[in-house]
Amino acid sequence: MPKTSPLVLDAMIVTGNTKAAVKAAGGGSSDLWTVPPGEIHYDPRDNVRPLDMERVRHLASLIVANGYDRKKPLGCFVRKVGGQDRIFVYEGQHRFHAALMAIQEGAEIDRLPIVIDEAKSVNRVNLIYSGITNNDGEKLTPLQLAEKVVELQQLGEPNSTICKRLNITDQTIRDVLLLAQAPVALHKLVRDKVVASTLAIEEIRTHGGEKALERLSNAAAQVKASGKAKVTKKALDKPATHKITDLQAKQLLQALQAVLHDRAFGQLEKQTIAGVHTALLPVKDLLDTKRGG
Repeated sequence: MPKTSPLVLDAMIVTGNTKAAVKAAGGGSSDLWTVPPGEIHYDPRDNVRPLDMERVRHLASLIVANGYDRKKPLGCFVRKVGGQDRIFVYEGQHRFHAALMAIQEGAEIDRLPIVIDEAKSVNRVNLIYSGITNNDGEKLTPLQLAEKVVELQQLGEPNSTICKRLNITDQTIRDVLLLAQAPVALHKLVRDKVVASTLAIEEIRTHGGEKALERLSNAAAQVKASGKAKVTKKALDKPATHKITDLQAKQLLQALQAVLHDRAFGQLEKQTIAGVHTALLPVKDLLDTKRGG
């Protein structure tokens, strides 16, 4: 039976003192805090989206060419780590890593602009909500949303609150949870962009998780064999066809022609003789002349 993804809950966040952390980092402020890039810390668990290194590479090239856009500060909070107040980025992880990459490639970036959340507002639930809603330019995939809905539920958030804060419907929650509970192998097809999340959800709703995985896996193998990369509904609904090849057709014609020219042909059953004639009549112009005895 296919395995399902286990949910690993993150540790609680112990918030720290904002001014102390900025002072210790050698930062300053005007309208925004500005902090040396090396003094900003990163924990992937604080970001709802996985880090996309292709996007980081693209942004780094833009920063090298144009400089860092100070109108786009990083969203951060202060966490206590070993008794020290440290600044962690939770919004703008791609811009943060792109800045670090650009620095390695020669860009001069002494400080990055950041906005630090108030300690009283920082907790795992709010980080998840902020990560989903504060980045309109990069939407979560249904599978990524499913994982975060499950985590919010595990943290005690009722569906009504999740719907309100994310501006989604109960039906959306039901759909993404179907996907969350599907076999891991189906998750991989979605993550690899072989199968669209919407198609996966439709298949799970209709056939159940295991049967959906079987159907989608078979369809994925077929489209790959045909040189394509993604399973579509049209390809999924299309029944498997077993067409005869030109070579096979030629071999069958030659075999029937050999039967027709055989000296013992007249001794076959009348029904068999009629069947051979019926099969060869439409292609009589393609037949060789009868061989000599």
